Amino acid sequence: MSVKVSIILAVYNVEKYIRQTLDSVVNQTFKDIEIIVVDNKSTDKTLEIVNEYAKKDNRFVIYKNSENLKQGIARNFGVQMARGEYIFFIDGDDYMELTAIEKLYNRIEETQSDITICTWNQFDDLTGKIDRNHVYAKLKQIPEEFDNKTFNWRDIKYSVFWQTSVPWDKIYKRDFLINKNVKFPGGIYFEDNVFVYDALFKADKISILREDLIYYRCNRKNAVTNTRNQTFFDYFKIFNLIGDNLKKLNLFDEMKYYYWDYKVITLYWWFMKVKLPYKRKFFNMMKQDFKYLGMDEEDKEFVRNRTLFLINRFTKLPFFIYYPLFFYFDKFFRIEHGKKSYAVILFSTFEKWYEYKK
Repeated sequence: MSVKVSIILAVYNVEKYIRQTLDSVVNQTFKDIEIIVVDNKSTDKTLEIVNEYAKKDNRFVIYKNSENLKQGIARNFGVQMARGEYIFFIDGDDYMELTAIEKLYNRIEETQSDITICTWNQFDDLTGKIDRNHVYAKLKQIPEEFDNKTFNWRDIKYSVFWQTSVPWDKIYKRDFLINKNVKFPGGIYFEDNVFVYDALFKADKISILREDLIYYRCNRKNAVTNTRNQTFFDYFKIFNLIGDNLKKLNLFDEMKYYYWDYKVITLYWWFMKVKLPYKRKFFNMMKQDFKYLGMDEEDKEFVRNRTLFLINRFTKLPFFIYYPLFFYFDKFFRIEHGKKSYAVILFSTFEKWYEYKK
């Protein structure tokens, strides 16, 4: 027997947060759901708590992996097992408004989209504060003209790589995911990026719902993004997979300048974040990666100046010169904005700098 929406939770050692997540799921105003929980062999009480909820609610379907297959494979399994017409992912440490599924379902049904995207808030696990103005969460790169109509990636071509790369602020048509073979890569971290951009490039119709329906928990002690260790090396694999998917879709030549910009800027951002013991290796991996982007002299006329600036910075300097002499300078003056940023900060007025930042 089918249901309207399958909510998929891939969980691992989130006993501290899972009750808040499950309470927000089981109490949704939209009742025609199944709740698929895929446990990645948690070693705490996560599965015990899930089973406690399942005893009171027959909409739960629980699978327990014999080993930790990481989140991507667990989510893929959930999609394969799902009976819902639509798929929604939620992480075991996040939660959502009780009307979230109802509003997302109504929007995707109304527009007959492959994907509907909503806005969200960021919840700080350390302070308990909710950030309701987080730029990344508010779909600022999508013009308001698309609020009441569908679009595809070409309509937002210039900013497609700067949309949210998380899977949990979106509801998906299950047939779309299956027929277009949109899957998470297995065995690596930060797999969300590959899945989301593959979905966006393959979707014929996308719609948005500019309502804050999800609460994303940040600054969680054991979260992967907070480890800032060798797991960050997986970003190089992630970007290669995104590039490979563009080639499979015969879109690489059309999108390479935007892809290179996104890749270079984002790798630099994570280089700033990674802990000191891993910086040198990350730096050298960037150096090698940037050398083999496949960019020729003609390409350099079209790629953004800020991207070339970063490429030159990392390919021409060794780590032992860059880190002591330029790292903090670049961090303070926001190298990712390029040389123009330096000039505006150093030689212009505050008013001109403010206009530039806008």
